[in-house]
Amino acid sequence: MKTPDLDELVTIGKIVKTRGLHGEVKVFPLTDIPDRFECLATVRVRRVQGQDVMVAIETVNYYKGFVYLQFRERNSVEAVQDLIGGWLQVDRASVPKLPEDVYYHFEVIGSSVYTEDARRLGTVVDILETGSHDIYVVQEDDREYLIPAIAEVVKQIDREKRMITIHPLEGLLDL
Repeated sequence: MKTPDLDELVTIGKIVKTRGLHGEVKVFPLTDIPDRFECLATVRVRRVQGQDVMVAIETVNYYKGFVYLQFRERNSVEAVQDLIGGWLQVDRASVPKLPEDVYYHFEVIGSSVYTEDARRLGTVVDILETGSHDIYVVQEDDREYLIPAIAEVVKQIDREKRMITIHPLEGLLDL
């Protein structure tokens, strides 16, 4: 079996600390589909201090916005200590498909942004979640643009080409 390239991996959570004495870990989920952990048999942990490791998930629990995982054959605090601070990653091919015009953050971040007249604005470096709609943070050299992810502005997102075309509303690019 081929090991996935870093570009083929998607980060879905970060291990923040242990819980209890039996090796359970507290995970801050970085996914809009938190129950996806229940469907995983294994997950890759990108460790802070070394090489990635694959771990088998034994149990999954949820509490106050966090995910609590118990890994098979890691049933003590000492056995999971090397995983603390690690990023949980899955193969991009295992990510559930979304409806048309709905995108994962990893599909948008890193995309080049152009106006309809082919003027390059920069690259999406972050996404701000405001509640009503996302805002794409686009940077190019010393310029930064905040692009609202609304239909009136974002005209096309090409997942394969990693390119976004926008129609800037009056004044949007003047700041």
